This record gives sequence, C-alpha cells and structure tokens, in this order.
Amino acid sequence: MLIELQAKNLATIDNVRLQFGKGFTVLSGDEGAGKSLLVDALCLLAGGRASANLIRNGTSGAFVEGVFSLDGGDSGLKVVLGEAGVEIDPDGTLILTREVQEQGRGIARVNGRAVPVSLLRQIGHFLIDIHSQMEHMSLLNPQNQLELLDSFAGLDDRRTEVGRKIAQLRQASEEIKAGYGQQSQQQRELMEFQVAEIDSAGIEVGEGESLQKEWQILQRVQELKEAGYVVGNTLYADDPSATALIHQAIKTLRGVSSINPTLNGHIEALESAAAQIEETAKSISQYVESVEDNPERIREVEKRLDLLHRLKQKYGPTLEKVIEFAEKTRKELLSIQSQDEHRRQLQAQCQKLREEAGYLAAELSRAREKAARKLTEQVNEELADLAMKGAKFDIKIVREEAQDGLPFGQGACAFTQSGIDRVQFLASTNPGEPPKPLVFIASGGETCRFMLALKSALRQADLVPTLIFDEIDAGIGGRNAQTMGRKLAALAHKRQVICITHLPQVACFGTEQYHIAKHISGGRAVTSALLLNEKARVRELAAMLGSGGESMLMGAEALLKYARDEVEKEPVKV
Repeated sequence: MLIELQAKNLATIDNVRLQFGKGFTVLSGDEGAGKSLLVDALCLLAGGRASANLIRNGTSGAFVEGVFSLDGGDSGLKVVLGEAGVEIDPDGTLILTREVQEQGRGIARVNGRAVPVSLLRQIGHFLIDIHSQMEHMSLLNPQNQLELLDSFAGLDDRRTEVGRKIAQLRQASEEIKAGYGQQSQQQRELMEFQVAEIDSAGIEVGEGESLQKEWQILQRVQELKEAGYVVGNTLYADDPSATALIHQAIKTLRGVSSINPTLNGHIEALESAAAQIEETAKSISQYVESVEDNPERIREVEKRLDLLHRLKQKYGPTLEKVIEFAEKTRKELLSIQSQDEHRRQLQAQCQKLREEAGYLAAELSRAREKAARKLTEQVNEELADLAMKGAKFDIKIVREEAQDGLPFGQGACAFTQSGIDRVQFLASTNPGEPPKPLVFIASGGETCRFMLALKSALRQADLVPTLIFDEIDAGIGGRNAQTMGRKLAALAHKRQVICITHLPQVACFGTEQYHIAKHISGGRAVTSALLLNEKARVRELAAMLGSGGESMLMGAEALLKYARDEVEKEPVKV
C-alpha cells in the first residue's frame, strides 16, 4: 500500500507531499492544475520512462519518492527484492526514489540502495497498477491477461502443475539434445570405422621392426649368398683354408711340445678354434642353402609395411600408439552404447511426459474457455453499468499448431510454461465494430473504464494492492457517474484506490479527498495539494457541481450522505 508520495521540481510541482491511507482517495481540481503530474510521479516510481521535459524549469533535476507498506502477502515481491540484495525494514516499509536529471538521465533507489530502473519495473508490477493514458497498464500485457484469467477461475495450481510437467519435459529434451545430437552420431560412426580398421589389421607389438629386417634381407639375398660362399670356402673348402692352416699349426706345435710342455696349452686353444671354425663354416653353409629369392614374399612384406605406415600416419607415430588408440576408442564406444540405452530411456520418458503434459494442458485449456465465457459476461455487465452499453468485451484464446508441440485433439500445439493457450482481451467501443486488443482502444477515458470493469470483475483474482485511475470519468455523468463511484468504493474494500476525477458523483464516494490547485508564486506556476477536511470537502464538491452557492453546498452534503449510506450497505456486487 502507498503511504506517502513526494515530488520535487516536477514540471509545475515545486515540492508536494501527499499521505494516503486505506480505502478510496480522490484527487480533484481544475483542468491543468497538475493532477496527472502525480500519476507521472507514480509512473516514474514504477520504472516508467524518464524525460528531461518533466524537470521544473530553472532546476537541475526532478525527484520523486514513494513510501510503501508491505504486508505478508507480498511473497513474490520479497523474492525479487531478496534476489536483488535489497533488505526490507522490519516494519515492512519499502521506499522507492527516482531522480531525473538533464537529458533524461537519473538514479533509482530502493531503501536507499542504487538499483537499475528495470528493478523498479519489477517492483512496480507488485505494488501499483496505473490506469491512465500512460504506458503502465498491466492489463494490456497479454501474459498478465492469461494470469488474470487463471486467477479469476482459480486455475493457478493447475497451471503450476502444467508448468512443472513442461519443465520436466524440457529438461529431458535438452538432455537428449545436449548429449546426442547429429554430430555425436557422426562421431560414433567414425569411431566404429577406426576401431574396425585397426582390428582388421591384426597388429602385433614389434611387428614393424621384424618386417623391416625381413624386407632388407629379401632385397639382398644374392649378396648374402655370395658372402656366405666366400666365407664358407675361406674357412673350410679352399686350399689352403683357414681350417687346414690351423691344423698345420697344431701339427707343428705338437712336434716341439716335448721340448717345452707349456706349448700344450696353445695346442688345445688351436684345437678348440679349429672345431669352432668348422662348426661356423657348417652353419654358414646351411644358411646359404636356406636363403633364396622370393619375389612374392617381398610383395607381401611391402604391402604389410605400407598398411602399417598408413595406420601410424592416422593414429599414432608407433604401432604401440595405434593399438593404444584402438583400445581407448573401443572404451568410448562402449560408453556411447551405454548412453544410447540411456537416450532410448529418455526418449521414452519424453514421450510419456509429452502425453501427460498434453493431457493436463488440454484440461487447463478447456477450463480457461469456460472461465473466459464467464468473465466476458461479467465484464460486459460492468460496462453496461458504466455508460458503455454499446461497448463489448471479449476474450480470445489462441492455439498454434506445431509438429513438435503437445498433443491436442487430432494434432499438436505449441506450448509455453503456461500451457498451449495465448489469451488476448479484446474490446469494441461502438456497436458494429469488430473487437480489437485492448491496447488499441483510442480513448484514454474508455480504456480506463474498461480497466475498471475488468478490475471489478477480477476483484478477487487481481492482488495488486494499489490501483490508480486517471481520466476514468471522461464522457459520463449523472447516475452512471454514481455507479462508477460505487464500484470504485467497492474495489477499495480490499484495495487502496486512488482516482483523479472531475465528477462530484464519483468524488463523494472517496474515503478522503485532495484538492490539487495551481497558483502563481514569484511569477511562476506552482502546483499544490491540500487534504480536505469535512467542510472543505463539501465546498470542493459544491464547486465541482458548479458553484459554491447555498444550494450547491446542500447538494454537496447530500451527495456525501448518499455515498456514505451506500458504502455502509452491503458492498455492491463487483
């Protein structure tokens, strides 16, 4: 609830402070006195657009401050404030300030802490609902219209249930997209090919080195044979051969060993060498016999070496690295196969969640259609009471087909967290005109009366604590104005209502009344605000009736008595 509003250097306002209580507060005064400037001030506190044109001439900037009192029902607002790091006073006081400087720049504060203007807009959504020719009209926002329809029908819990199910569906869908996109499928196919290619090669550790040695031997077979023949002949077959020469040496030493027995050791060494040479010559002969030209084997080895070379180029500098790559990739494939199973489970879960969400959304949609018909009927009844009998209100519920949407009927519909419906409040102001969105109603007065009719019908659903109406009485009078006053008073039973009006039939229903006036001081226009006592209020109502004469004073007193008697009765149906 708004407790106090202060504005400084705002156009014709020098320094004005207004205090508000519960109930219905009326702001009255002549045209151009500055009443709507107070609405401008509230719009600034609600995060509205700032303009340097609002700054009083000769000053450096405008200043607006609003003091609000929060009750226990402002849980959503408290969450917003908590996330922004703004502390609430123990008594529930919340102070919003806005400074507007030259070129439209300025500073916004909440409880003394500088904040972005966007936070004021969030806070304003919870605190005040301004119905004027300015931009801050919550009922013109389609998302708010959907929420109000659901609140009117008591569907908030069902919408929350739909939102929870849709959130689960989106989470499962995002998990599938994040882990198993088209790129993952292509990557898996590549990995399967890589493992198959390496496995089909049948690589053995050390195979490359042994094949390379074999290839070198196969390439120089003739050279090896010739060398073997030469060595074999030299050691055993030639005359004299190495073996024959050693045996000659042994024979010679034996001839003199009797002279010096120490030569027997050398004889034994030579005999051992002769045996070793003979064995070596035999082995070389056998090797020479075993080695032969094999062109087919050369081609096989070269082909195998080429395959191993290509694998090393693709998967690692050595065959060991190639084998290591295959093992690592094989493990990743096993992991992917496990993920595939998880994916199939998620897909089944998604299908189930889609069907469950579709069922809940369809039930919610049917309930909304029923509520829309009821709300439409009630608002049109309210419009008839507000001298708008030619006007018509309607609610349009729109669904958009989508292949990947929630099942509905024989097809599927696009969805949001609120379900499959988009709600739009429509209105026509004259008979024969097609309904248009509320935002396109040209007349500010007509818009405000539509707002009042909606607020009256939505009284139990809409929980914004402070309602501001400006220019709501344009084009009406007499009994219709009294009806409007009674409706505003009825709204004020559970809300704080502040209304700018020129009609005494509306003003008389106010709990309290301010007179907004403009006078000249020091050669400059200055706007002031005066809270009227009982006598001053009678004089103000008489002036609104047309004059301050005795008959008008009596008429004003009669209006006040009539209004109080009406308010004391059982509250008017709204």
